[in-house]
Amino acid sequence: MQALATFKRLVLVVPETLLCGPSYAQFFFWSRNTKVLDATATWEQFTETQSSYLEWFFRHYPPAPIRQLWATLYPKFRDRVKGISTHYDVSNEFYKLFLDQDYLFYTCADFLDEHDRLELAQKYKADFMLNLINPQPGERILDLGCGWGSMLKRIYQQTGDRANLWGYTLSTEQKRFIDETYGFNVKLNDVVTTNYEPESWDKIYSIGCLEHVPKAQLRPLAEKLAKAIKPTGHLVHHFFCQMTPAPPAKLLAGGADVFPGIELATWQQHVNTFEQVGLRVAHHSIHDYRPTIKAWYDRLAAQQARAIELVGVRTYNRYLCYLAEAWRLFNDRDLLLMRFVLTRQDAPAAWQSPLYHSGQGTQSLDSPQPALQTV
Repeated sequence: MQALATFKRLVLVVPETLLCGPSYAQFFFWSRNTKVLDATATWEQFTETQSSYLEWFFRHYPPAPIRQLWATLYPKFRDRVKGISTHYDVSNEFYKLFLDQDYLFYTCADFLDEHDRLELAQKYKADFMLNLINPQPGERILDLGCGWGSMLKRIYQQTGDRANLWGYTLSTEQKRFIDETYGFNVKLNDVVTTNYEPESWDKIYSIGCLEHVPKAQLRPLAEKLAKAIKPTGHLVHHFFCQMTPAPPAKLLAGGADVFPGIELATWQQHVNTFEQVGLRVAHHSIHDYRPTIKAWYDRLAAQQARAIELVGVRTYNRYLCYLAEAWRLFNDRDLLLMRFVLTRQDAPAAWQSPLYHSGQGTQSLDSPQPALQTV
């Protein structure tokens, strides 16, 4: 029986390699395995460099024009909203196995030291984001793609103002968790199609949401958000992007199997879009996603038995492959994690981090700060 399953996977390797590339074929050959993958072997398979010829082949085939065509056509045949909800609705208990236990952030943490625990690194990230958002009691604040309420929780800890905190998500599981755990104001809204009242929000932020916005919808959304913030307000975006217009070859499988319908823009496309709708980039920083991904991978592998009990072998294997492949994408500089603060170009005053003001902000300048982590 196992031999037959392996044969079926092997049969698909050649056509998938020719049509979608060796990275795509490798991902599915490993993730389709009906046996539990060995975590060490899987990590090595996806993250270690190979011979120069194979490296070139894995990173550049299919050619960029074909990958660009794939990126243009593929989302048209997949339901973006369903793809997002499918990924995040796998199981709250499953995600708890490998995310940090304090906030359940499913986004890049700030490791100041290689020995930092994930919980501490995510707290550093939360504080970094808190300083960018600079929430004040009484301000209306909106979280786009609020996850399990991670940043809403950190803001509430700072301001004590629950009534003015709002979040949008497409995941029924995430909303259920937030309703039962925190009671924040969360709606099942698509951030792309939602209508935002003009000048109705003091702060709007997103942490890992823009990755799910189709490139064709990036400008319309940016226009709506630019009008939705008050003249004295600002936007904060934490997102990863690709470096070239054509998606990396190693990203094709992730877009097809892990995040159906995902469509990434380049950092330059983001900047151009924001500026074209009347926004100004007041802050930008680059951060290293690799330590976070490795921490998630190790935690998931350590919880193998429970993970399989919750979601089955195939999903467990898929997540091992996806996390290892994601680490390689950031290690190869194919993807970049950025944080932007955006203000209106007609803002009455320039934005400044509260850290620049003595006695203000969430932390003193003498306390450890999440350092800028270049990749």
